[in-house]
Amino acid sequence: RQSYTTAEKRKVVSYAEAHGNRAASREFDDIESNMRLWRRQKERLQVLPQMKMAEQGKSTAYPELEAKQSGGISIADVRMKALTIAKTCAKTARFKALYGWSDRFMNRHGLSVRCRTKIAQKLPMDSDTKLLQFQKLIIKLHKQHCYDLSLIGNTDQTPLNFDNSYDRTLEVKGAKTFSIATTGHEKSRFTVMLACMADGTKLPPYLCVQALMPKNVIFPNTVHVRVHPEDLIDKALMLDWLQMVWAKRPGGFMRKRLQCQMDAFWCHCMPSIKKRRQQDKTDLAIIPGRMTKMLQPLDMTVNKPMKD
Repeated sequence: RQSYTTAEKRKVVSYAEAHGNRAASREFDDIESNMRLWRRQKERLQVLPQMKMAEQGKSTAYPELEAKQSGGISIADVRMKALTIAKTCAKTARFKALYGWSDRFMNRHGLSVRCRTKIAQKLPMDSDTKLLQFQKLIIKLHKQHCYDLSLIGNTDQTPLNFDNSYDRTLEVKGAKTFSIATTGHEKSRFTVMLACMADGTKLPPYLCVQALMPKNVIFPNTVHVRVHPEDLIDKALMLDWLQMVWAKRPGGFMRKRLQCQMDAFWCHCMPSIKKRRQQDKTDLAIIPGRMTKMLQPLDMTVNKPMKD
């Protein structure tokens, strides 16, 4: 039995609509019943791939269930919903929502797992030059002061969401854009400042939230929480962090000279911040802009896994 691609069927349907079924049968040397069948399937043929042949395979054993099933955000979600729907359908006593059924369900309905696209940080054109300059600065400071590992620190502040939405969803194959279901609170966030020393010592997290804190909430002593109307660590909060976290690090009372590496955020480079650093005997090493993924250890080892 001869098979036809979707593109061939579309061509036959277009000719049959213009000249009639019998004329199309003579033109393409095929039986007239195929002309009538393909014309009834016109809407379905418009969404199928051009090179797809006849849709083969067994039909679903649970048509009522699949008619009520409406996708989901993951394959596991589809299976859980199917088990719930099966309780309301007839002839589904043996239905178990196995992985094989979910694969066949997605193939029958043209679904696939789609992931949200992320835009990676692009390196500057002169990234090699900035990299060498930063390395020379670090080597120079180390030769001058011979820091111990416990005297080399790295800090990074990053926004975190209270509600992280799922990055994947089920969508029709070939769709250019798609929507991801959220709770509506994905933009509610807070800023956290993390710091650690080269010997592995972790300093207490410093949190900045936008909402007002209830009076009866007691936070652990190992976490510092502050409120800012714009959810941003500015000059005042940066000075507070230097006093409450950096100056009170293990061994900080000995007043030894140490090094701190930070990104080029505007409040890190302010004169008042640099002056306070000098008072604490801290040599500041500013990481060039858009170079954090190469030069910022916390950005790759802590920041990215925590957001993922």
